[in-house]
Amino acid sequence: MEDSKKIQKIIENLKLQMQEQKCIYRWLEDGTIDKVVCKFNAPIELEELQKIHQKYPNIKLPESYIAFLKCSNGAQLYESLTCKASTICTIYSLQEAFVHRENLHQSILFQNEDTKDLLPILLLEDIGEIFLDTKVSDGEEYLLYPFPEDKRFPYSFADWLGKFVVAQGNEYWNW
Repeated sequence: MEDSKKIQKIIENLKLQMQEQKCIYRWLEDGTIDKVVCKFNAPIELEELQKIHQKYPNIKLPESYIAFLKCSNGAQLYESLTCKASTICTIYSLQEAFVHRENLHQSILFQNEDTKDLLPILLLEDIGEIFLDTKVSDGEEYLLYPFPEDKRFPYSFADWLGKFVVAQGNEYWNW
């Protein structure tokens, strides 16, 4: 299934589940269950995407990630209804991602040449951020988890998201 259709299907199904049940029952690795919701932003405006490309012409965004932005320009996945201020995954809007990138470049950790092409795209609770390596082409390992270990996911953003949803927000990559 092509990435844009896969992402669209994932988001549609999560929205449908939320509409029908008002929440999702999320199984945790310790066997407990949490009631959670997922929230999606409006799709990115094409003009906004073009502005980003014009402002940052050397940054390549993978098609899989662009497909997500065209469905939802950011999201909160698995926000707990039982634990205040607990959101398992916050996917930044593209604008927020670039604000985070600019802030990180002020940090001593992001002063070397290897980090200048990284774009933080999401925050995992208690884990940290996942980055896009914007100098890497589609088909290559462009998702890094978590900085600074430079571990890379061997699949696209759409595949990462699909696995994350199937695992109900649990760290499937550590299984």
